[in-house]
Amino acid sequence: MAVYMLNMGVVFVWSWFAKMYGREDHRMPTGYRPNAILAVVPLVSLIIVAGLRYKVGTDYHTYMLLYELAAKYENIWEIFGFGTAKASTDPGFTALLWLLNQITHDPQIMFATVAAITYIFIVKTLYMFGRPFELSMFLLIGMFHYYASFNGIRQYMVAGILFWAVKYLINGNWVRYTIIVLICSLFHSSALIMIPVYFIVRRKAWSPVLGCLTLLFLAGSFLYQKFLSVFLVVLENSSYGHYEEWLTRNSNGMNSIKIIVLLLPLVLAFCFREQLRKRWPEVDYIVNLCLIGFLFGILATKDVIFARFNIYFGLYQLILVPYFVRIFEPKSNALLYVLILICYFLYSFMLMPFDSSVLPYRTIFER
Repeated sequence: MAVYMLNMGVVFVWSWFAKMYGREDHRMPTGYRPNAILAVVPLVSLIIVAGLRYKVGTDYHTYMLLYELAAKYENIWEIFGFGTAKASTDPGFTALLWLLNQITHDPQIMFATVAAITYIFIVKTLYMFGRPFELSMFLLIGMFHYYASFNGIRQYMVAGILFWAVKYLINGNWVRYTIIVLICSLFHSSALIMIPVYFIVRRKAWSPVLGCLTLLFLAGSFLYQKFLSVFLVVLENSSYGHYEEWLTRNSNGMNSIKIIVLLLPLVLAFCFREQLRKRWPEVDYIVNLCLIGFLFGILATKDVIFARFNIYFGLYQLILVPYFVRIFEPKSNALLYVLILICYFLYSFMLMPFDSSVLPYRTIFER
């Protein structure tokens, strides 16, 4: 626990320094550029804590096995199905592991490399779109995204890259966005969901289209068993196909507290939608992405497998929530800022002992 608290402190304090020693820059979406050199310090802290962990996280042993299996390919072309070999599921990730195996057979290099890729893209995105920058960085930990990324590391890596690619979604550059999604799908095929999402979210928040989508998800939640039979047909050809039997038998759902955490920013975004638009008209796209994340959260109350899809959308709250401390008068903004810090600190502190197997924390030096 002490390591996590220290990491949170380093990330917040040094991100605050990066903000304080930054400068106005109207080429940035936020109109402000944090100090790039100082912003490296919290990034390094995030990478070190995640990259040096040992047997921390529910999926740790699964990824160790994947790393070992990747080494069995004779060459990288077999991974993509050239020759007589059958193509690997998510060949991009397997190819990455194969290349790392050429350096060392110690799987720790995988955790460090994936952590570096994931957090570089996330922090780079928050550097561009997060204001106040230190609050966005704090929420990365406080909303539990950082700890959750210790599991499903390849999907979080893809989510981090797509999070960075939101600039192309905002600018309407469909070609570049789609190319990035297609590349990411080689690492985790579920990334393909972001292609139709591009067309859904590029409209005003609370539009009829999003209203219809909300009704569809609510209907899917209330009529879950009928929805499940259709969903399994789609699932069987994806990287989640092995969950089919588990889905039909499991009744474990997402914690209701997490649903409230997903819902509250949306309630505020609806109540103060005009103030948000005055600050940044394109915030509607971010609100829409957060809304889709909440809708997957609703489905996840029936089964936590749907929370895996929320990985792609939850990160956008790191952009949305900090905007709330800029739309009122200074005293109210300061009070809301402090409340956000306190509430999300308590939220992460509450989840840490039993969520994602992040405790007890050990490093490779304790092997």
